[in-house]
Amino acid sequence: MAWPFRHFGLKVLSLGLALLLWMVVSGEETVERGLRIPLELQQIPSGLEVLGDVPATIDVRVRGASGALSRVGPGDVVAVLDLRAARPGRRLFPLTPDQVRVPFGVEVVQLLPASVALTFEPSSTREVKVVPAVDGRPAPGYAVGEMTAEPKTVEVVGPESAVERATEVLTEPVPVAGAKANVRQSVTLGLLDPSLRLKTARSATVTVLTARPSSFTVMSRPRT
Repeated sequence: MAWPFRHFGLKVLSLGLALLLWMVVSGEETVERGLRIPLELQQIPSGLEVLGDVPATIDVRVRGASGALSRVGPGDVVAVLDLRAARPGRRLFPLTPDQVRVPFGVEVVQLLPASVALTFEPSSTREVKVVPAVDGRPAPGYAVGEMTAEPKTVEVVGPESAVERATEVLTEPVPVAGAKANVRQSVTLGLLDPSLRLKTARSATVTVLTARPSSFTVMSRPRT
């Protein structure tokens, strides 16, 4: 049989601390505070893409003891929207206090907006060409000739409608200012449409032919 007075000192200390905490909390004023918090999207189904602008934050009102609210910092309160039930098309997702992570002693009393509208499209992939770009002018008497990229094409991924519109991937400009010879450089690839992303390749090696215009004429003259 357990002895009731075993660890009696620790039990008394724990009771005293609990009582002290209760007295401190009960003596604090209950207040409300408005916060702008991040909105996290989770569990997006595989094969679906979110189309258009997605709200990054929402406004909430929280309630709690003044001491507890004064200790709330950035990232302590976060709204989480579970999208595992999403389907193609425009969908409306309600926001409730249960979807907001808050520290102990803090209660969510209001969310603005009360719902979030999101549009979903099937995900698509397409191969498009890489278009090199240059910056500057070669040395006097020289001109920029043919520009090639390796790889020549890359795969882009994103919402179906955005992928269908994609025709090219741009490169970071290759500097050719003052060049008197061919320029070869590894550069970063970029997309103008923020809804698209690269599937694998993130860079390409661009070669820019730089020579006197007369050389290009000779090079392009057909053989007889």
